[in-house]
Amino acid sequence: MQRKQKILFVITKSVWGGAGRYVYDLATRLDDAGPFDIAVACGGNGPLLEKLRERGIRTIPLPWLERDIGIVRELAALGALVALFFRERPDVVHLNSSKVGGLGAVAAAIARLGRLSTRPRAIFTVHGWAFYEPRPRWQRWIIMTASWATGLLCDRVILINTADHRSAARFISHKKLALVFHGIKPLAALPRDEARRALAVRTGWPFAIDTVLIGAIAELTRTKGLDILLEAAEALKNRAGRESWRIVIIGEGEDRAKLAARIAERGLTNAVALAGFIPDAATLLSAFDIFVLPSRKEGLPYALMEAMSVGVAAVGSRVGGVPDLIEDNVSGKLVPAGDTTALAEAIGELIEHPGRRRMIGESARQRIRSAFPIDTMVHQTAALYLNA
Repeated sequence: MQRKQKILFVITKSVWGGAGRYVYDLATRLDDAGPFDIAVACGGNGPLLEKLRERGIRTIPLPWLERDIGIVRELAALGALVALFFRERPDVVHLNSSKVGGLGAVAAAIARLGRLSTRPRAIFTVHGWAFYEPRPRWQRWIIMTASWATGLLCDRVILINTADHRSAARFISHKKLALVFHGIKPLAALPRDEARRALAVRTGWPFAIDTVLIGAIAELTRTKGLDILLEAAEALKNRAGRESWRIVIIGEGEDRAKLAARIAERGLTNAVALAGFIPDAATLLSAFDIFVLPSRKEGLPYALMEAMSVGVAAVGSRVGGVPDLIEDNVSGKLVPAGDTTALAEAIGELIEHPGRRRMIGESARQRIRSAFPIDTMVHQTAALYLNA
């Protein structure tokens, strides 16, 4: 009988975001791609670990990982990772997030030296380079230096979009790099009318049959650019047909109070609703006529992929992996990040031209379903494990 490769995923927090979803999809599907023994270690004890346990995946909470950055805390987290790698003796540690990428790469090197072994191999997935986030220049320089060191210590580095792969090639050996796009399974969205009724209850708004419903599913943080969407909404109020649309933003995050205040200040309370966190929000995507992702920085956004997969016309910022998903004016519309005028124009055009909107939505559906199947992602990643 072939020996199972022991794969240990490590991720900073047990939240159900892009990186968490990625780890979940791989951990629960790898049995279809090879003989693997899977475990997942992460900070906290949140939705990700709960979902993994429901699927029978062994989980290991690491409280030190979820704490804010500080020298003492980072040293404690590093010690916890070294102890974990000695105890578990994995063949491969698959690191996710910038923080755990750096700490995990160092811990894996220490474990190899301590065991006088070539194991564990370290694989790091970049879910969007952190040095592209809106930060002071000196912080971005430090993060880029740390990213270089992480790449130096890891055996392989997985990039999930073309732009980040191109950036990585400037400071990490080409031999270490692998471009592996996310994949998704077909989405079981609710029927359109049922999804719109659910959102009407959630927002307290009755939607007329001809209301153009514009949606966003995102964490409420500055990186996601929802403040830009609110500025675009203000501009849309001045266009013809201004009463025919509504915006619903699904998600929670640290900027909720700021966004709510801005909605009130700009007179958008009857146009924009913050719907909060909704479990299985993707099932409601069929309610939307337009999906908007105005991010300042992205990896390869699952929410956008899922919206496109159910035939929703999308508008996205030209950042990260968004151009890998959207062919401009064919399967969606691309706008420069932070450009309020361009965002408002793109949304307005789709509001005013329903035929064009439906054509773009159908093209988006075909693109995602043909080019981004989940099995491709799983098998390409499994091949990296087996050859590490």
